Amino acid sequence: MPRTPTLALAAVAVALVFSASRAAAQEGGRAAVTTFSASLAGGAELGQDHGSAGVGELELAAGIESPELGLRGELAAALGLAPDSHVALRPGVRFQLPATPFQLRAALDAANSRGHGFGWRWLLVGFAAEMRVTSELGLYAEVDTGVPLNDVAGVPLLFRGGAAFRF
Repeated sequence: MPRTPTLALAAVAVALVFSASRAAAQEGGRAAVTTFSASLAGGAELGQDHGSAGVGELELAAGIESPELGLRGELAAALGLAPDSHVALRPGVRFQLPATPFQLRAALDAANSRGHGFGWRWLLVGFAAEMRVTSELGLYAEVDTGVPLNDVAGVPLLFRGGAAFRF
C-alpha cells in the first residue's frame, strides 16, 4: 500500500504550485489553471523474465498549473488493460519548457499489477510535446520511461497520446 506521507507530499507540491501562482496573480501575473487530461498508452515493461511484457492503459489526470512558473502538480489514475487488468495512482509534476511546446514529467506509480497487491511500481520520467488547439484544449504525445521500485516490475517504456483541458 502506498504510504500516506508520500501522497501527502504530492498534495503539498500541488498546494505550493497553487499558492505560488496566486502570489504571481496578485502581482499582476496569471492565476493558477485547473487542468484535466486523458490519454491512452501502449508499450512494454522491459527486462521481464516472467509473464507478458506488454503494457496498455488509459490514464486520467487532474492538476493545478501555474502559467508563471511553468509547473503543474497533478494526480493521475490509470486503468491498466495489459499485462493484466489493474489500477494505478500517480502523483507527479510537469514542467513546461519556456517558449516551447515541450514538457518534462516526473511521477510515482503505485499499482496492483501482476497480482502482488497495491504498492510502488515505478518512478516515471517523461517527455511530451503539446499542440494547443485552443487556449482550453491541447493534444499531446508523450514518451515515459523510468526505474522499477520493486523486484517484480520491469523498466517501463510507454508511448502516450491524449488531450489536455485547461480552465
